[in-house]
Amino acid sequence: MKNISNLFNIIGFQASWWSCVLGVKYGWPYFGPLIMAIFLLAHYYFFKVSLSEINFIVIAGCVGTIVDTIFLQSTLITYYGLTFSSIAPFWIIAMWLGFAATINHSLAWINGRWLISFIMGAVFGPLSYLAGIKFDALYFEQTFSILLLLSLVWGVIVPALVVLNNKIILNK
Repeated sequence: MKNISNLFNIIGFQASWWSCVLGVKYGWPYFGPLIMAIFLLAHYYFFKVSLSEINFIVIAGCVGTIVDTIFLQSTLITYYGLTFSSIAPFWIIAMWLGFAATINHSLAWINGRWLISFIMGAVFGPLSYLAGIKFDALYFEQTFSILLLLSLVWGVIVPALVVLNNKIILNK
């Protein structure tokens, strides 16, 4: 049953992630966040999520909002779609919340594997932003320095979220 649960978790997140990106591309700014909210509600129901996991998801969403707001304010990245003037757009905040919901489930295997979690963040974080460019959800100059910065930021964020998760949920 755990494998099916984890499969639901990763497929649900990926479908919601694509809904966010494609919603921006096609001018439906609420579509992705709505699908992500449905995923998170199903996640809550399917996994019988605890209050501590909800706290973790909200805190991780706040961290992500700060990170992408810094990218926005520094003009490093231009985001399209629904934005709240000076903070990261709604769809990217929804993505952070959905990603946080994978840490205890489909990504639980990275817990304690710090090098692997760093490498995963350093590789897949920038690839997600590049996919966003390909689907007209965001834009940045694809220079080595910006890609390196995104790799470093995400390489630190993924293991940091695992540590935060351990503190909040596992009380480690």
